[in-house]
Amino acid sequence: MKQFLIAIAIFCSYTIVAQDTVKIMTYNLLDYNNPTSYCTTDNNNLSVKDGYLRTIFSYEMPDIFAAHEVSGYVDASCKHLLDSVINVNGVTWYHRANFINSNNSDIISTLFYDSRKFTLYNQNFLSGGVRDLMIFKLYYNSPDISTLYDTVFITCVAMHLKAGSTTSDQSERAAETLMLMNYINGVSGMGNCLTMGDFNVQSSNETCFQNLINYPDSNVRFYDPINKPGDWNNNSSFAAFHTQSTSTDDNNTCMASGGMDDRFDFILASYNIMNNISKVAYVPDSYLAVGQDGNHFNHSINNPTNNSVPSDVLDALAGMSDHLPVILKLKISQTHAIGISEHFSKPETIKFENPVNDEAHFQIYSTKNDTYILKMYNQLGCLITTYTYQVYPGYNRISVPMNNFVSGLYYFNFVNSEKNTTLKIMKK
Repeated sequence: MKQFLIAIAIFCSYTIVAQDTVKIMTYNLLDYNNPTSYCTTDNNNLSVKDGYLRTIFSYEMPDIFAAHEVSGYVDASCKHLLDSVINVNGVTWYHRANFINSNNSDIISTLFYDSRKFTLYNQNFLSGGVRDLMIFKLYYNSPDISTLYDTVFITCVAMHLKAGSTTSDQSERAAETLMLMNYINGVSGMGNCLTMGDFNVQSSNETCFQNLINYPDSNVRFYDPINKPGDWNNNSSFAAFHTQSTSTDDNNTCMASGGMDDRFDFILASYNIMNNISKVAYVPDSYLAVGQDGNHFNHSINNPTNNSVPSDVLDALAGMSDHLPVILKLKISQTHAIGISEHFSKPETIKFENPVNDEAHFQIYSTKNDTYILKMYNQLGCLITTYTYQVYPGYNRISVPMNNFVSGLYYFNFVNSEKNTTLKIMKK
């Protein structure tokens, strides 16, 4: 009985550290600190917007936040957003990505993240459209990162595509998404990847969107978590998923008017995330447009009555932007949850050295003749190579050449007639 209770304690302790749920949010902030002839300091006042956004952000508290239409002229706007809106009222833990605006656009996309949960590993951008397509790679601050040098990576693509409904506008959007997909294909796959932002599309049939969800290589595609294809524009069938426009006020020249009738804002996820391949999984039914109750087709988001969020949040959504934020949740399973049987009853064991240099050495103990299939994956979850080994009763030693691989983290998945074991190996 004592051994059983110890086993339960071990199992529970692993389960506690094994899983975390994180929230992702994307939001078009409508010319944030970017006065124009139509979005002025009167109808799009920064101080007023800051108050609205504080209310919205403190209500959702996302772990990763992609912001769009932030002033691109100076880095000070991003800093102001972090210091005066996000890290307020005792909150100090959010960090931001580096300021990039290679296209010299008046508005940009950028990223903020909870530094307690994530670290920005690197960032890149694709220039060629009307605005830079921003690519941020973050890693999860897992409990064993300092000892096992292991973590989970998530790549977030933040983009604000060309607006407009002309043939030329659609062609520009298509070129932007094709550029992105070709880039992803060229870096050996997607792994855990999200693309999010204001896509400015009116239909899933538009080439821009098809490039994302039906790229020729089926391993390099994004998926709509709610799977709602169709002609979204001014279509009441999609009222529950529209993200623009929050107002019917024709007198405000900054905001698009007409009420909720477009699905412009998205978070799309890679195959790995939608199928829980690499320790990151989409949480079912967590995707939604904040404040969207499905009952405001061609109406302002706060008129008539809307009880989907608190009244102060609803009013902030109506006043902050003509877009709604979109959120989803991800479950991160960083540490393998070790079961009781694996601790106390399985005689087969695999011992190994870590980290490794030119070869990875494994010692397999088996009680019988058996076959082991070894599949080796990189940190993006892409299969690199497969080996087959025959083992015999007793101790078996195998070596895997690593001299042709770059330094970094690799996953070794061993499968025999009874077990499926994944080990994390660090190549120096």
